[in-house]
Amino acid sequence: MARALDVAKYILERQGPITTLKLQKLVYYAQVWALVDDGEPLFPDAIKAWAQGPVVPALFHAHKNRRQLDAADLGGSSDGLDDAERAHIDRVLASYGELPPAYLSKLTHHERPWSEAQASGERLGYKSPSISAGAIRSFYSGKTPEDLQADYQMSVARKVMDEHAESLAYLAL
Repeated sequence: MARALDVAKYILERQGPITTLKLQKLVYYAQVWALVDDGEPLFPDAIKAWAQGPVVPALFHAHKNRRQLDAADLGGSSDGLDDAERAHIDRVLASYGELPPAYLSKLTHHERPWSEAQASGERLGYKSPSISAGAIRSFYSGKTPEDLQADYQMSVARKVMDEHAESLAYLAL
């Protein structure tokens, strides 16, 4: 089984230099869709619900104090990934790879696995609650990346409309 660092290395080889924030989110989504599509995790490393969104601590410690990375900056090896794992990661990159880091972060904050883990951790006094595979499967099953992005975009549009309802009503006159 691959490690999160191996998945991250492959992503960097495919994407080129990217921010550590974006790398964390792409590794997260690689794990999400492996759990949903294959029923098995892509890597065994824990995913935590940090304030910045889902974070793989093992990957964080490998890139700590860095803002941007390329493949040469990170340990791990993509050589151990099999063709199916590479194809799976490539599908994730096709859906999420061109999205800006801040958008990916907001998308993960909008989705229930992170928000529920974060909220339950705060209630219990945990600084770093885990996001469970069960929570991931439960939320993402039956959805596509496109469904999730459309849902997020609609929620942003509703929020903007609510914030500007009075002005919009005035313009409609």
